[in-house]
Amino acid sequence: MKAQLPILENENFVASAGGTHYRVFLSKKYAIRFRDNNPKLLLREADFLKQLDHQLIPKILWTGKVGRSTVMVENRLLGKNLNLIWKSLPMANQRHIIKQVIQFLQYLKTQTKNYVYSVNTGKKYDGFLACLTDTINQKITKIKQFKQTGKIIEDLLAIINIPGGKRLFSKKEKIILVHGDLITHNLLTDGKNLTGVLDWELALFGDPDYDLFRLFYYQECAKAYQKQGIDETFEADYMDKLVTAILGSDLIENNKLFWKKYQFVHAIFHLNALDWAANSNNPEENFNELITQWNKKSRVKQKAA
Repeated sequence: MKAQLPILENENFVASAGGTHYRVFLSKKYAIRFRDNNPKLLLREADFLKQLDHQLIPKILWTGKVGRSTVMVENRLLGKNLNLIWKSLPMANQRHIIKQVIQFLQYLKTQTKNYVYSVNTGKKYDGFLACLTDTINQKITKIKQFKQTGKIIEDLLAIINIPGGKRLFSKKEKIILVHGDLITHNLLTDGKNLTGVLDWELALFGDPDYDLFRLFYYQECAKAYQKQGIDETFEADYMDKLVTAILGSDLIENNKLFWKKYQFVHAIFHLNALDWAANSNNPEENFNELITQWNKKSRVKQKAA
């Protein structure tokens, strides 16, 4: 690496514990990510990031092959992953970081394009609905192979196929920059300020509400982990405070339309979760957990109605 990129010559790198799909090495100035599987995704993420210019977004310095691995070198954004220290932060610091996340979401809305594109798939789409429902029929076919999923698939399709539902995503809607995965694991902080936003492989140019939809869904998942006693990083606390701040901001421009769209997207999220379960090592167990979570949510909605 140092022979191929002279700026690394005097740097000392140590392995990082972070990186679900990567091997990550950090020096004082740089971060190096090695990826062996799906290398084209890493290259698409790098190309996407080269279009962006913000102090919280990594700058790509080099991509290429090292041995059998595809490698990306970026400037290192200093700080610790927010999930590691959130529960120990003073409340005033938590509020300040939440405020900065809101400001970053507002920045994303200023970055517009005239087309829909997904880093994850590498495709441009004829409207955001096409992106949202890409491969949906294949997923449903796979999920239906498991007998226990019959009722939940019926529930989800009733929402996805509701008359007029697909018209909620107009091709005339503004297309903005979307991160797609703004959980605490992907945020850096020095304990007082937000210092970085990492992992852009789920990024899009897409619907202006999509990041908010993801965050509302993450809140639901975090609460489920909290009830199970496995929320060790206090993700639910972070999500509750962030969602409260979102609802008190001007990020949601059309409240009525937002919640109609979220009902549709929420069903897609659950469908994607079921698809993940179908491909997991313990599909039956994972299906049962997702079905239980869905049924609890449905009962709450019925009571509210």
